Amino acid sequence: MEVPKMAASGITLLMLAALLVNLARCQGSVGKGKDSSPLRFTHHLYNATINENTAPWTYIEIPVKMGIELTVPFWEIKYNVVSGDEDGLFQAEEVTVGDFCFLRIKTRTGNSTVLNREVRDTYTLTVEATENTFDLKAKTKVSVQVLDTNDLKPLFYPASYNVDIMEDTTLKTSVVRVSATDADFGSNAEFYYSFTSRAHPFVVDPFTGTVSLVKKLNHTRMERYDLTVLAEDRTKKISGVQKFGNVARVTVNVLKMSTPTPVIMPLPKPTVSTNGKITINVHVESGVKPAESLNIVGGDPHKCFEIIPLGVKGSDFQVMSTKKIIWPQTPFGLNLSLQAKDRSFPSLLSPVVLIHLPAYHYSPLAFLEDTYIVTLSEFSPPKTHVVKVSVTSAPFNVTFSIKNNPDSTNFKINPKTGIIITTEKFDYETKDRYEFDVIANQGEAETHLVVEIKDENDNSPQFTQSSYQATLDENAPVGSSVLKVAATDQDKGKNGFVTYAITNSGLLPFTIDAFTGVISTSEPLDYELMRRRYHLRVWASDSGSPFSHVSECPVTITMNNVNDNIPLFEKVGCNATIPRDLPVGHTVVELSAIDLDELQQLKYVIESGNELQVFAINSVSGVITLNQPIPVRADLFTLKIIATDGKHRSDPSVVAINIAKQGEDATIQCQETGIFKQLTDKLIESIKPILTNQEDESFSDFHITNRHSPKFNLIIPSSIDIAEDYPLNSTVIQFKATDNDSGFNSKLVYAISSGNEDGCFSIGTFSGELRLVCPLDREIKEFYILNITVYDLGTPQTSAWKFIAVNVMDVNDNPPVFDQPRYIIRIPENTEVDSTIFKARAVDLDADDSGNVQYSLLTSTDMFRIDELTGEVRVTDRLDREMTPRYDLLIEARDQAKLSPQLFSTTELVVVLQDINDNPPKFVPKVYKIKVPEDVPVGTLLLWVESVDLDLGSGGLITYNLKNTENGIFHLDSSTGALMLERELDFERRPSYNLTVRAVDHGLPRSLSSSCFVEVEVLDFNENLHRPVFLEFVYEAGVMESAAVGMSVVTLTASDKDLGRDGVVRYHIHEGTGLGVFTIDEETGVIRTSETLDRETTSHYWLSVYATDLGTEPLISWTHVFLEVLDINDNAPELSQPVYFASIQENMAKGKSVLQVLATDMDTSSHGKLSFQMLDSQRTYFDVDPKTGVISTLSALDRENKAEHSLEVIVSDNGSPSLHSTATVVIRVLDSNDNRPKFTDKLFHVKLPEQRHHVGKQEVCRMVAGDDDEGPNAAVTYSFQDNRELAERFEIDPVTGVVKAHGDFWPGNYSILMIKAADQGSPSRSSTARLDVEWIARPLPSTEQITFDEPHFTFAVMETEPVTHMVGIIMTETHRLRWFDIVGEEEK
Repeated sequence: MEVPKMAASGITLLMLAALLVNLARCQGSVGKGKDSSPLRFTHHLYNATINENTAPWTYIEIPVKMGIELTVPFWEIKYNVVSGDEDGLFQAEEVTVGDFCFLRIKTRTGNSTVLNREVRDTYTLTVEATENTFDLKAKTKVSVQVLDTNDLKPLFYPASYNVDIMEDTTLKTSVVRVSATDADFGSNAEFYYSFTSRAHPFVVDPFTGTVSLVKKLNHTRMERYDLTVLAEDRTKKISGVQKFGNVARVTVNVLKMSTPTPVIMPLPKPTVSTNGKITINVHVESGVKPAESLNIVGGDPHKCFEIIPLGVKGSDFQVMSTKKIIWPQTPFGLNLSLQAKDRSFPSLLSPVVLIHLPAYHYSPLAFLEDTYIVTLSEFSPPKTHVVKVSVTSAPFNVTFSIKNNPDSTNFKINPKTGIIITTEKFDYETKDRYEFDVIANQGEAETHLVVEIKDENDNSPQFTQSSYQATLDENAPVGSSVLKVAATDQDKGKNGFVTYAITNSGLLPFTIDAFTGVISTSEPLDYELMRRRYHLRVWASDSGSPFSHVSECPVTITMNNVNDNIPLFEKVGCNATIPRDLPVGHTVVELSAIDLDELQQLKYVIESGNELQVFAINSVSGVITLNQPIPVRADLFTLKIIATDGKHRSDPSVVAINIAKQGEDATIQCQETGIFKQLTDKLIESIKPILTNQEDESFSDFHITNRHSPKFNLIIPSSIDIAEDYPLNSTVIQFKATDNDSGFNSKLVYAISSGNEDGCFSIGTFSGELRLVCPLDREIKEFYILNITVYDLGTPQTSAWKFIAVNVMDVNDNPPVFDQPRYIIRIPENTEVDSTIFKARAVDLDADDSGNVQYSLLTSTDMFRIDELTGEVRVTDRLDREMTPRYDLLIEARDQAKLSPQLFSTTELVVVLQDINDNPPKFVPKVYKIKVPEDVPVGTLLLWVESVDLDLGSGGLITYNLKNTENGIFHLDSSTGALMLERELDFERRPSYNLTVRAVDHGLPRSLSSSCFVEVEVLDFNENLHRPVFLEFVYEAGVMESAAVGMSVVTLTASDKDLGRDGVVRYHIHEGTGLGVFTIDEETGVIRTSETLDRETTSHYWLSVYATDLGTEPLISWTHVFLEVLDINDNAPELSQPVYFASIQENMAKGKSVLQVLATDMDTSSHGKLSFQMLDSQRTYFDVDPKTGVISTLSALDRENKAEHSLEVIVSDNGSPSLHSTATVVIRVLDSNDNRPKFTDKLFHVKLPEQRHHVGKQEVCRMVAGDDDEGPNAAVTYSFQDNRELAERFEIDPVTGVVKAHGDFWPGNYSILMIKAADQGSPSRSSTARLDVEWIARPLPSTEQITFDEPHFTFAVMETEPVTHMVGIIMTETHRLRWFDIVGEEEK
């Protein structure tokens, strides 16, 4: 069967060749353009290499196939170098393998010119390919790179160096870099730098020439170092020839430096929080030693700031404010002076750095008004409210005061509230305006106050005289002016306009002019018939409001008697009888006359009838006596008697005197005239004005005398309650008082005479309205006892008072207050767990629950906790300063107000951990891995081992030591950790070293140590002189397409003349069409198939293979392999996917299509003749259509029974033998909510000890229900069903099912709860269980110890076990009543 196939193949090949020849000729006849020829090189440019000084007949090396692919099998191609080879060094030749004609270029023989890279390093050759049969041509370029060989030595430039360095230069600092060059290329140009002597503190990097400092300098010990650096070629080791290197001179001058002090770097802008806390980050540059501390040396008189370290170790600090800064006391800000101290001994101090902190959130204090203008009535009694002055943006504490001046003495200000009250009465007439200044905070702000006094009718008219007297002759004409009274009133306007009136109640013969005060007669006057003295009561009244003031002045008018009446005898017509023997001198009769004028003494005269002078009359008394004996003959005498006042004569009074016999009695008879009665009436009339004056005075007192005191209304309570948040300027209570007087005597004014020291209350002067004028604060003052005094405006003024107790009721208006906004505490980092490190204390001045404070930590931390009642902050976990040097905790204090929103405040607690020596030095990394060339010079610095000890002080000082120096090959500096090479390495003798370095700190009381490991890998120096050489330039082989994977196809062989690893050859496939199809054994060079071959896909393969040795710098050679695939019939049908994925809802009906599988077959004989099938064992739930490949269901699916089905679908062709392919179909059954949650039991019974409300919520048990569904259909939530009353005392976690009880439960109580478990499917399914809780008396303490049956219980559980699966039973040896709790868990 093989022969006919090969014959057919040959015929086909010949036909194809003839076709290509005709095509080529056709194209040649059209034209010979350079792009029209089918003859083409694989690349337009090839890059190749060849060593300089190479021998003749040496081929250039190129990794790619260089040549032309033979698209026509009959082509015969020749190559020639047509340009670029001016010296005639190269020659081209061709080699044909398979479908490719290789171009090979070699050096010519017999040419004296040698390749020299330093003269010319590249040649660009133009190679032309010629096909003579079809007259085709093509060109390409080949760039030949001439490779270097080591034929030159390094040279320094410059050859000398001079540098200056400070004596405090830090270790590892680069001092200078010397530079040498080698004109060779690549590894041939490599050389090492080294010192010819090592008696100095410097090392030179052998590769870069950088000279670095490895030990501390001291100008005193050595001012200058003269160093010699040698540059030596590396190839001396393999060449065996000691080449002479070149040297350079380096002079290092050590400069002395003044002792450096620490320096505080420029400070960043301070950070200010919204509540005024200030934070400043400060960085301190180290001086001789690192900074130890930073201190505030000035500008903080109130100790408002503290400084703490920032970070575990280093020179960073943080300046933090811990107290509230009263910016009004420093309105221009603060100037903090900072100074750093280092760790040297004695310590060095940095220059003082000043940082200015402006007054944050501060605006200058100012009053709300520049000038306050207030009007007060002059009736205002002392302690009358004037005004409340206020400032803008009031700071924490403002103190008010009045600047003293003559006007300010009448006023008083409350220093806290700013309320101004009066201290004295006012008199508008004395002073009507007061001006003074009020200052805040001792002059930080100032305002002007003007108090204008309003004139009131408070002055009565005042007479110019206390009394007036006047005389008036009787008979004066009507209207005659008697006198003028005058009164003045100091009030203004109508209040000072005076009118006059006579207020006597009786009729008087006088009138007064109401405006002028002139008193005049209103009727004729008669001294004898009228009163002789008049007492007038003259009132002077003003025209003020609401009442007039009245003053009274007495006016006495005396009537002058005018002599206008004749004397009148009391007796007339007297008849007297006297005996004749009446003795001389004896009184005969006594006459009396009365003169109503009573101006002069009356004189009596016998006008007639006494010619004989028998009788005589006393001229004063009017007594008539016997003057001489009676004549004998005389019997009767008729005497006419007159009385005269000197002006008027009375009518004669006749006295008849009869002479009787001797011895008879004398008799007298007269007729009464009634003049005496008239005189008596006049006397009564004269005293009548006095009585009238008394009546008038009584009448006057009733109207102008202040007889009654004011009285408060009895319904006014003696005590009232008001909340401390009572609205300002609202009326608290209305005081009412009455006065039974009239006029101003009943006009009342009110004042708070005591108990209002802070001025928070004001009373209306006239209204009696008690108002609140400043905010109340129960926490400062819980009650007031106000003395309310009411005055009348009478004279003299009377008053009444009443005490009223004002109880200030608490409201929750005070948050808890910490005494500092931030606290900083320092504790050792080894502070024991549960130690109290701080006690927070916030004061809430409110009462009851509003004043009860509970504390909490707002910062999420596992290291600390706070007692909510005491505020004690405790450590809850081990502290580590090196991991976290400080903790910033935010503490909240919240009151427990019930009826109003709770108030809270926060403070910051900064916990700074103090260092102890608890950390050994830590190497980073723990293992150092370095690679060191074996030829590196002695004295080379290999490595700086570094460790970090986060402890401070001596605990952070580290000393290093090397446990094994490997016979002196290595040396470790104990202070710096510099690992130096002391002896030469030899890779062949020992390729690696494992060193152990120990670091020890100097901590107290004991030092700590740790170790690290240094893995030194010695690198083999490139002694590799020869590259591997393949036996063949190109290899050819054939392989059947049915060849098994791993079958050997061909073996490649390359040889290497080097020894050791340099001569060990490894093979690798680099590229080609067979990359991945074939593999090569890197050691043997055997090429094997790595996958199944298919000639229908690829008929042949090319591989580019290179061989490399294991030298330090491997050398490479290339070859190419041509592999032809021999054909067999081997194509099976192919499915479109190796794995199909599908899903279907559970419970779907039979015959539901799931998906369709598709397949193809490259064999044409199988097209459309593929069949599908499934294994019988898998046809329980699914089947596949044999023609279409559609998979459908055979029965309903249940996800809970099986959630996923994996099927194998087989597709077969109709070949002989039949070939088939298989695909996996994975069908996932989607969940439907067809299962309800299930409890393990329908009834659960729990016995619990009695419980009290104060213990809070206590766990009863956990209810668990499982649901066989998945996703939301299996997500179970728990709730109570129905038991609403019990539900108020129980709660259940909807997710975990944990039931908790809160409240009082007494022994004997029995609680029944219905628990409902519901899933979250749609629609949701649920089930219930009953939970009976029996409350029993708490067992008495027992001495019997509870022990478990076993010290450790071990239970096994499968990860597939469902929820509610029982894991195990825990038993105790004690069988009395007990309860179990899971108190912790440990995952492994």
